[in-house]
Amino acid sequence: MKKHKNGEQNNRPPFFKSVKKNIVTTHRLCPSYIPISILFMLLRRLLPFISMILGAKIVDMLVEEADIKEILTVAAIMVGSTMLIELTWHALGHFINVRNALVSERKNRDIGYKAMSLDYDILERNSTLDLIAQADGNTDKMGGMGGYLHNSLNLFGAVFSCIAAIITMAGLLAVTPYQGEGAVFRFFASPISYCVLLGLLIISIYVNSRCEAKQGQIRYDCDQIEVRSGRIYWFFFNLINNYPMGKDIRIFKMFDMIEKKGMEARDDIEDAQKQAIRSRMKVRVWSLLSQNIFIVVVYLFVGIKAIYGMITIGEVTKYISAITLLQAQIGSVFALMIDINTQNIYLESYNELMAVKNEKYDGTLPVEKRLDNEYELEFKNVSFHYPNNDRMVLKNVSFRLRAGQKVAIVGANGAGKTTFIKLLCRLYDPTEGEILLNGIDIRKYDYDEYIRLFSIVFQDYKIFSFSVAENVAAGPEFDRERVIKSLQDAGIYDRVQEMKSGIDSRLLKDQQDGDEEGIEISGGEKQKIALARALYRDAPMVILDEPTSALDPIAEQDIYTRFNDMVTGKTAVFISHRMSSCRFCDEIVVFDEGKIVEHGTHDKLVADDKGVYHRMWEAQSQYYV
Repeated sequence: MKKHKNGEQNNRPPFFKSVKKNIVTTHRLCPSYIPISILFMLLRRLLPFISMILGAKIVDMLVEEADIKEILTVAAIMVGSTMLIELTWHALGHFINVRNALVSERKNRDIGYKAMSLDYDILERNSTLDLIAQADGNTDKMGGMGGYLHNSLNLFGAVFSCIAAIITMAGLLAVTPYQGEGAVFRFFASPISYCVLLGLLIISIYVNSRCEAKQGQIRYDCDQIEVRSGRIYWFFFNLINNYPMGKDIRIFKMFDMIEKKGMEARDDIEDAQKQAIRSRMKVRVWSLLSQNIFIVVVYLFVGIKAIYGMITIGEVTKYISAITLLQAQIGSVFALMIDINTQNIYLESYNELMAVKNEKYDGTLPVEKRLDNEYELEFKNVSFHYPNNDRMVLKNVSFRLRAGQKVAIVGANGAGKTTFIKLLCRLYDPTEGEILLNGIDIRKYDYDEYIRLFSIVFQDYKIFSFSVAENVAAGPEFDRERVIKSLQDAGIYDRVQEMKSGIDSRLLKDQQDGDEEGIEISGGEKQKIALARALYRDAPMVILDEPTSALDPIAEQDIYTRFNDMVTGKTAVFISHRMSSCRFCDEIVVFDEGKIVEHGTHDKLVADDKGVYHRMWEAQSQYYV
């Protein structure tokens, strides 16, 4: 995301172009929001002028001793129209509140959908994660998108009010037809007095606009401190409420440290807010001073004209109201433009996120549907480094994975094993070389079709606060018999049967619906459910990244004993630190520092007493005896 410093603000879109873009976005999120808001704004702007014009007419009718029925008729029209407009205005306000919530909800949905649609390598970048966090947080600043629409329409409404006020006070600015004597009369009857009044208005508006600009900058600077320190504060505050971390916090007595770190960030926010209040109060004094001086001058101007009979008593109230309204609305125009410009900065992160394009080439070739699952994969001189890191994680790797093979991939931490799998699944594309499926570069295949070839359990698998069946099927609709079979094959069905609602039991406690309480399960049980999810998919290729790391030795032996049955007719890839798993595989591939240094059967590799595999086996073999 662009950092919006003074030297970089020229990179942002022009003011009205940003307004148009953000209004179009709001309309896309909720088409009925803008028409209702426009009507709401117009009624709000119309209301003061009804009282101003009809009120002045009633005063003049009273002074002229007009017929009481005529006076009551005008009063009834004023009261009736005011009530009707206010009732309509309040009703529209309820509709607007509902649509404001819809826009916020759909905006958050957009951000989530956009994050899920991004290439994995783009999503994993720190810059992308920061942009997503900023888009999520910044779009709620200053009232969010609803507040932005409110300010934008109020800007046009303020311009409308200014024009209406100028039209209303047109009679005051006309050269008076009355005759009189004295320098004071001649001054107030001449155009010079209007020029003086106009000059004071311009000075008042200029001072007020400068004050509003200064207050906007103070508020923006304070917001930036709140964003930075607020992230730290909420990070530590959420630790206290984090259920999975509760055990460590209690056992190691970490509450005091967490509170101290969080309150330090909170103190920074409070200091910034106090400083902002002091600074804004100083600026506000000058703004109020200029406004009140002008209001005093207006009262004197209109009062003297009334004394000399240049305007009627009713017109006194009308013109004073019109001039003060004009001053206030011109000030609002400047203030709203400053607020909207600040909101443009906040909303730019959302627009930047929506504009991020995927970089991965999306092929169009359909994957051949083969009942015999005869899919062969080949790494051909593949090298790879992660974005923003020039260190090669894989170096000139060549390897052929034949259909029906059971392959174990072993090596020390950081040797490149998991990266190998990420490339195989096209979460990343190779930096150099190519990966082939049945002789064709995998980038040429339709990605959705290609990824359906794989059932995967990653080392950092996730179990969600859904039912057991929904976790296994990875969706709300599922085949109950297949779910049960997958749970049985993964060795977890007996435990699920003990749960209150069986496969419909909801897991975990971090997010629940209604009064239903989620069931906490052990790490090994979570791993077996993740394994059942991979089996349920029934893909021709099964990839298991440390599939038994959370299991006890007995459960691990049980999984391996039935492993051949689980993947019969499929191609299987095992990543493991446990050498015992390798004996079940047709071939073992040993990674070291990003290269394949050995491959072969267990017996062949363990016999090489100078090999990496032999050393790893010897280091662990004491635990298998």
